[in-house]
Amino acid sequence: MAQDVSSLNGKILRLNPDGSIPADNPFPGSPVYAYGLRNPQGLAWQPGTGRLYATDNGPSSEKGCCQDEVNYIEAGKNYGWPVISGDETRAGMETPVIQSGTGNTWAPSGATFVTSGPWAGSLLFAGLSGQSLYRLTFDANDPRKITSFAVLLTNQYGRLRDVVEGPDGAFYILTSNRDGRGQPSADGDRLLRLTIK
Repeated sequence: MAQDVSSLNGKILRLNPDGSIPADNPFPGSPVYAYGLRNPQGLAWQPGTGRLYATDNGPSSEKGCCQDEVNYIEAGKNYGWPVISGDETRAGMETPVIQSGTGNTWAPSGATFVTSGPWAGSLLFAGLSGQSLYRLTFDANDPRKITSFAVLLTNQYGRLRDVVEGPDGAFYILTSNRDGRGQPSADGDRLLRLTIK
């Protein structure tokens, strides 16, 4: 279904605020903006560039584990699922800017770009199975080129669901340990506040 542009499964959709379909969408009369995604969870616009990035969960068993992705999203592009995943290639299909590989899982979810402080310009995304916060920086001239990648907070708070930058410059992170997949304690799900100095 992810390859069928008449289906809404495995897609990123674009709608006007009133729910109507924009006239300049890539598929006339359709809310589909991009397709060929497996389980997209986080969307983040890069400030000042208009570039859109999405996190996408890879397979947990079919076609081999993992291959979680961060994709640079462009109108009308095909991101390959289920034909390709991870670093596989095929003409007419986009590859991710980064992927977790087959022996590692992130289960990426919420994502945000940092607008202030020492991490300004970085993309942060939360990891459920990876139980980490991930930070990417991109080349200013190439939206697909990563200049640094860091893994943070690993196994400190369990499954991380979402991250946003607050108006105070701190990062607010939601955990997701009580959804039947984590190992919750009595205070297992929390809203965390992280400041960078």
